[in-house]
Amino acid sequence: MKKTVKELANETTTSTSGISDVQGKRWLKSILKAAEENMYFKQFAYETEAGAGIKDLSVPISTSNKSFTDYTTQATARTMTEIDNVTAVVFTPAPHKFGATIAADVIRTSQVDVVQFARGQMALSMSDQIDTAMSSSIALATTGSLAANIYGGDATTPATLATGDVFELPMVSEAKRALALSNWRSSPGAPLVLFISPYEEKICMDSSQFTNAAEYGNNEVVMNGEIGKYLGFKIVVTNNLPSYDAADQDVAIAGGTGIWGPDGHTCFALKAKIAYGLVWGLKPKLDWEYDKDLAAYKIYLDTAYHADTLQDGAIVDIRVSNA
Repeated sequence: MKKTVKELANETTTSTSGISDVQGKRWLKSILKAAEENMYFKQFAYETEAGAGIKDLSVPISTSNKSFTDYTTQATARTMTEIDNVTAVVFTPAPHKFGATIAADVIRTSQVDVVQFARGQMALSMSDQIDTAMSSSIALATTGSLAANIYGGDATTPATLATGDVFELPMVSEAKRALALSNWRSSPGAPLVLFISPYEEKICMDSSQFTNAAEYGNNEVVMNGEIGKYLGFKIVVTNNLPSYDAADQDVAIAGGTGIWGPDGHTCFALKAKIAYGLVWGLKPKLDWEYDKDLAAYKIYLDTAYHADTLQDGAIVDIRVSNA
């Protein structure tokens, strides 16, 4: 029978029984579910596992689409086309370790579920770091290989962005055109996605053009963080987009090496399951032990992963000012 916090507090033994009802698979499923709800980028990533005994995993991708010569004349030798348009992105999952300590006396005297609180904090921290890792990898995509770079207002570079160069809805159609010219369109299981911040969310919500068009069909699957569908893009709001502080950048700009003007950030328009990937070396694993010397329960969460881009050409980088 599942014990309450009050029942746990009544445990007087120094064995592990005081936390036995929150160990193992039940807690692991719960922590993973909480983490999944906070990982907006993960749900659109190409995702796989490296497997036991594997250090590096190479994901093959095509550098271009081959054109083959078509011969219809009988008894004529055909032209053989060399397949040389395959490359690979190498993922090397790195370990990430999380830990929490809960004093036995805290469990004994607490009137709140300390274990649930610790679980929530650990899940949020882990999910935020993994989601940020994916966002950061997209931001590092090679500029010259992107489908497009779009800037707010009349800016043509990050350094020329000025106050007022904010996000505007026509940028969505511009991003869609750029992706289409690179042969990327929405498809079942791999939609087009636009990641925006709460700044753009307000602009969208204040626009009747967006709200009138962002309605869903009855069978539409709504993803975590999604606020609507516009021009074929799933619109997802997240705080884990790259941001830039004008106070920090002004010094760099004065020195001739700056990349930003006012406070701003980057949004991403991309093709899901194609643009970037997440490879697990070890999916989140929970363990615990009771430290008699400390009279405390130690909780461990271990994982190993690597996030990286797969097709830079399936990404549109949109840089705007916050206000």
